[in-house]
This record gives sequence, C-alpha cells and structure tokens, in this order.
Amino acid sequence: MKICPKCRRSFPRLLALSRIDNKTMICDKCGTIEAIKSIPLSKISHQERTRIAVEATGNKWAIENFNATHN
Repeated sequence: MKICPKCRRSFPRLLALSRIDNKTMICDKCGTIEAIKSIPLSKISHQERTRIAVEATGNKWAIENFNATHN
C-alpha cells in the first residue's frame, strides 16, 4: 500500500502526478483537486468547478443531489 503525501490516506497505488512539483505521485482525488485549483476562475464558473469536485468524490448520492439541484 502507498500513502498519499497530501491526504495521508492509503491506496494500492498512486496514479496522479502532483502539479506542484511535477515529480510527487499523489492519489487521484488529490490530483483532481490540484487540477481544479489550477484552472483560472475566469475560465470556469463556480457551479462547474463545484460539479467537477463533486464528481471527483465518486459519491453517487452527492452527484445525484448536485445534478438535481443545479439542472
């Protein structure tokens, strides 16, 4: 098992490359969060940024709830 250096959770493998130093491997969730934060605010709406973050969690209830309240 590998430990993500950002969130300290344990994973079978770390598949995302950190955008901060371009050499540290991190978990998919932390990688997605870094990617979202790297997008300039003027390029993506707050709602779209939130949708991406909710989908990154993989929580089906949260995704359904977001879609139900934002469509």
